[in-house]
Amino acid sequence: MPRVTRTRQKTRTTTTTTATSTPTPADIVSAPVPLSTATEAEAEAESTGPRATKKEKRALKHNKWMDKMKQAQVAQRQEQRQKSRALDKSALVRGMRSLDESLREVRAEMAADYLLKLGKNTAAARAANAGRQQQQQKANEPRSQKARNRAAIREEKRFTQILVHPAFQANPLATIRQHLANTLSSQENGDNK
Repeated sequence: MPRVTRTRQKTRTTTTTTATSTPTPADIVSAPVPLSTATEAEAEAESTGPRATKKEKRALKHNKWMDKMKQAQVAQRQEQRQKSRALDKSALVRGMRSLDESLREVRAEMAADYLLKLGKNTAAARAANAGRQQQQQKANEPRSQKARNRAAIREEKRFTQILVHPAFQANPLATIRQHLANTLSSQENGDNK
């Protein structure tokens, strides 16, 4: 295959200027201002001593890069800490939910026992009681994420107060039974009114 030869062409642009023209303010240009992105230490090294060698420049670049990497690692660690805190809180909320569900079951059992004792264990009474309980549960549940978070924080505070309470520390089961009995009796009094 033959080789392609290329010819070069010279192009020159000539501008004609008149020597008699007077400079206008647009023609006057101020002296260039050097823009420096170097740090103060680099500026001092450049102004006082000889230029840095290639090895020093490479070390300087490496140090800058390592600083960036350290900053990224710190940011990533902070993000991971925040995520782990959020997961810990959600685990606590999940634990509280299971406790809440078991309390609902106990309440339902105690309500059924109470109805049996009163002799009101008819099908209509059971259906009315079940419907009322479902409505109360739906009304008491927070709807938005913000409301759920607030409720979780309140429950967490209440739970820690209960754990510290001397009556609960002395006999936890008796305290829970007493609380359930008080709650059910107050609900029954509220229903009768």
